[in-house]
Amino acid sequence: MFQVKRAGVLAAILVGSLFFLPPFNGWPGKGKEFLVDLFDDRPEQTVLFLGNSRTFYHDMPHMVRLIAESAGYPKNLHIEMEAKPGISLGDHLKNPQTRALIAQRWDDVVLQVLSSEQYSAQTAGDAWEVAAGLVRDIKANGARPAMFVTWRYTDQCTANAGMPPSAAGLSPAGYPGMHLNIQQQHARLAALTGVDLVNVGLVWEALQSQPIGFPLYDDCNHPSIHGSYLSALMFYAYFSGGDVLDVTFRPVGISPEDAEMLRMAVSRYLKDRGEAKTPT
Repeated sequence: MFQVKRAGVLAAILVGSLFFLPPFNGWPGKGKEFLVDLFDDRPEQTVLFLGNSRTFYHDMPHMVRLIAESAGYPKNLHIEMEAKPGISLGDHLKNPQTRALIAQRWDDVVLQVLSSEQYSAQTAGDAWEVAAGLVRDIKANGARPAMFVTWRYTDQCTANAGMPPSAAGLSPAGYPGMHLNIQQQHARLAALTGVDLVNVGLVWEALQSQPIGFPLYDDCNHPSIHGSYLSALMFYAYFSGGDVLDVTFRPVGISPEDAEMLRMAVSRYLKDRGEAKTPT
């Protein structure tokens, strides 16, 4: 009996001390979450995000976990991320450590195509062939692959701030058509491979056509905190099948009213498309 109580006290002390630990690998809270997970007896759902700045801005994958916790998701959503600025899926595959990470056992693996490769069919290179090969490999490893369908560059930005070097020379006149190309190429990939699409770009474009009181863009390319929250809500709904209207978490910098508007936009989209489903 004494030993059980002593173990409980030690666990409480350890968990409490986690809040004073520095973050690991540039991911705020990652080290803390890893140790806290040691005392979490819920079923684990493992997720890997593979992408670049559109994925890691505002710690979006970490935000998904906070959203899930606030909504009472009954699984321990264990999320890892491999994302670097301006890197393509092809570049990821050149790294042996990344290839080994992909080959590990995951429940879900999310892929994000480099933004400049989605500007037009002419700029894509072999991006979609690489994505198709990755989808097949992920399925063969027993995981569920999904594509992070992102957004076009904004034609309202004339300074091209935040653009990746690979976007140099792309004409702003082509930015409005970029949304259509993103949608068409992802739809083609889904038809070819059966990969799931987490279509943030479609909700994003719909919101852009409305008189919203907040920006979705941080610059000409990257998401604002509102844009990352929108992405995180979409991924929570995909991973869990849960209703985003149950979410209570909102990041610092987003008002309660704006957070509710984004949750409502995602909820309407999923209901209109019949994408709400039973949690896996």
